[in-house]
Amino acid sequence: MATQDEFLEHYNTNLAVIDKEMTERYGMRYTEYRRYYAQAGRFEYEPEFPLYLMFEQTYHCNLCCPSCIHGLTEHKKRFDTNNAIMPREIFDRCIIEAEKYHCPSLAFMVNDEPLLLKDLYERVSFAKAHGFMDLFITTNGNLLDPDAIKRIIEAGITRILFSIDAVTDKTYEKVRPGGNFSVVLNNLQALLNYKKNNRLSLPAVRVSFVANKLNIHEKDLFIKTFAHQVDYLEIQPFSSYYNINKNLVPQNATCIKDFRCSEPWRKLIIRPNGDVLPCCTFYGYEIILGNCLQAPLKDIFCGTKCRQLRREFKEGIYHLSPCIACSGSFYSVRE
Repeated sequence: MATQDEFLEHYNTNLAVIDKEMTERYGMRYTEYRRYYAQAGRFEYEPEFPLYLMFEQTYHCNLCCPSCIHGLTEHKKRFDTNNAIMPREIFDRCIIEAEKYHCPSLAFMVNDEPLLLKDLYERVSFAKAHGFMDLFITTNGNLLDPDAIKRIIEAGITRILFSIDAVTDKTYEKVRPGGNFSVVLNNLQALLNYKKNNRLSLPAVRVSFVANKLNIHEKDLFIKTFAHQVDYLEIQPFSSYYNINKNLVPQNATCIKDFRCSEPWRKLIIRPNGDVLPCCTFYGYEIILGNCLQAPLKDIFCGTKCRQLRREFKEGIYHLSPCIACSGSFYSVRE
């Protein structure tokens, strides 16, 4: 049996230092959260409220990567909510409800670029003020300039995750169309310098590499180049979206079998229009569990649809067509 956590390859994991800092700040509340999160990932703990919320605050990105829904223009249109950004009404409603259940963790993005949001810093501060401990952004890094670095750290972000996927300009142009590799490297270095100059252990900084046919030849060089610069480095498997971008599957990659999805055991995704999804994959857009403007998040998480997914996924049963497709879409490049 394989879960998502087992798909990932980690290098230079400095998470012990990060956990120590978070434990000093929050004590047992943080250590219990990390324990429950791991147990839920193994189907051993079913929380009454999600341990992790992800907010898709804008269905937009400044890049159009071929491995992403934002690079698949015609297919992206199917899931457009016609909301430029998530209204503060929806964001605040979810934060206030989550505070009642001491929800520990929040991501300010799903597949979108969070730094496109002008009031991102105010939203981070609001979430921190209402009890969230672990606050994430995943970014392509092109917009994370020195001013953004200072503002988002002061707002309370605890993890900044860079999606880079390349180590040379030539490959970066293929996997991250619309981006500027030099700008990303400069912004990453500016972040690391800011932490060093201010003697900060947080936010934790991660770089990631989704291994596909366009960049697989740079995997080892990516690890060698970045592993000792950041707090941790992650090599992620490529997931094809149906057969639309299956041409990006690396040669000799192995399709992961006996897959067990633990996404609905740990998290919920909230879209700009309030729709609630069970997972953050592109397939997840097809599975609407409810809407937070019509029902509380707790009722959605504990509702019939989500409970059924948890029961079935624990056994490796997938009856929804998007879940069936997703379960066979991951390709490992481990040697």
